[in-house]
Amino acid sequence: MFNHFAKEKSDFLRKKDKSKKGHIDKDAVKIINEINSKKDYYTTSSCSGRIVLLEMKSKKKNECNWVFSKHDKVNLKEIKKSLENYINKNNSIKKLNTINKKIKNQIYFKQQPIILHVACRNLDAGEKLLNTSRKIFRIAGIIGVTKRRIVLEIISDERLETIIADKDFAADEGYIEQLIKWDNRNFVKNKRKGEKFLKFIQKI
Repeated sequence: MFNHFAKEKSDFLRKKDKSKKGHIDKDAVKIINEINSKKDYYTTSSCSGRIVLLEMKSKKKNECNWVFSKHDKVNLKEIKKSLENYINKNNSIKKLNTINKKIKNQIYFKQQPIILHVACRNLDAGEKLLNTSRKIFRIAGIIGVTKRRIVLEIISDERLETIIADKDFAADEGYIEQLIKWDNRNFVKNKRKGEKFLKFIQKI
């Protein structure tokens, strides 16, 4: 009998990476490779977790400008530099805490956790990975079911998202420094969970 799942897996993993970075995050490589080494699973998308600054034109994902992105802990100096470069380029804000009326869109500071989308051969395989995932991650569930595969979404819950600038205000440096502390603390927790998850899936 023709193995449709194996064919789909082979075809998918040969595709060019279409993510913004164009390659797998370094902290996710071992997890991705481990999942993809197993005959019943393959990853369709992933992010190891990141800290970003986004200019939001709307709530749609494709209608935003990336001011800053890093898949690691950050410091105030690099956040300020990214904001200042954005300010100078767009002529919207004169200083970090001084707003010019020309600013049109909100700027968000976000710390995003690890997220994985995994295709599973069947319901049994999906249930096995789902039970393993829920030992570590609170947010894990089935998001797609077809005759040929089950798709799981696995997300950690270390997350922070807040607006830091709009046409009427901008967060001061002290507040941004506190956000960085919280984000970095979350990032470390997120990374540890990823390392623990790797050990669990090695046993599947």
